[in-house]
Amino acid sequence: MHKDFDINSLKRICIVGAGLLGGSIGLALRAAGFVGTRVGLGRRAISLEKALACEAVDEVTLEPAEGVRGADLVVLCTPIGHFEGLLDAMRAHLEPGALVTDIASTKVQVVRLCERKLPRTVQFVGSHPMAGSEKTGVEFARADLFELALCIVTPTPRTAESAVVRVRRFWETLGAYTMTLSPGKHDRLLARVSHLPHALATALVTMSLTEDAIDLAGPGFADVTRLASGDPAMWVDILRTNRRGVLSAIDRLTAELQRLRRRLERDDAAGLHKWLAGAKAARDAWISSRYRKRILPS
Repeated sequence: MHKDFDINSLKRICIVGAGLLGGSIGLALRAAGFVGTRVGLGRRAISLEKALACEAVDEVTLEPAEGVRGADLVVLCTPIGHFEGLLDAMRAHLEPGALVTDIASTKVQVVRLCERKLPRTVQFVGSHPMAGSEKTGVEFARADLFELALCIVTPTPRTAESAVVRVRRFWETLGAYTMTLSPGKHDRLLARVSHLPHALATALVTMSLTEDAIDLAGPGFADVTRLASGDPAMWVDILRTNRRGVLSAIDRLTAELQRLRRRLERDDAAGLHKWLAGAKAARDAWISSRYRKRILPS
């Protein structure tokens, strides 16, 4: 825990959407020594009951006003499509000086919406922890989900530096390491390494259905298409709210596939080997540096 941030300087934290990520925040808070109250705010009583049973939260409510009242920190963990209605319902009940952040996978539209909807008496800082699973639901939540995960914090010119520091320290207390990017750069880069890869996994599964080719698929196909098992509703929101970034990434991928096509048309063995070896070396170096302290699943 950082010397300049004590998690117990926060007395009440409202987790809006206590599913996989929200539930993992609750569990990680307790593991980090948080002794305050973790409030789960949600839309379905059955989901909140599961969060209580998993000990991911201490209290639950279906009422936004009740959930955020008295909270020092509010973390938005719902699908992006629910943000606007939630912000409208909670903004009049937020405590002056409260800190609000989120875990959304896209940032430009989310940050713009939150800065527009939230009162100036609270501080908003966008964040995106690069952690999760294709599985959903609080029953899959883990206290160590954010351990050694990257969390991208996305301030704007309106964001107070003190709020950025507090949000970064919050995620670092849960085990993540943080960096800051502008919302625009976040969306542009994440389109290439997160959003388009999900769409590609979906496209590969769809393509494999022709002539029942999927019946012949092996472990490699399972590995490369794992993302296609993600929540469709969540991914509709992600793709729509980062439409420009994903379209640009599609253009980049199309150009790369065209280069592959030309090598194949020329039967260019040396070019193919250079292309494959270059990608292998880059990925191996990334794995070595990014995950050297973590045991990856086989």
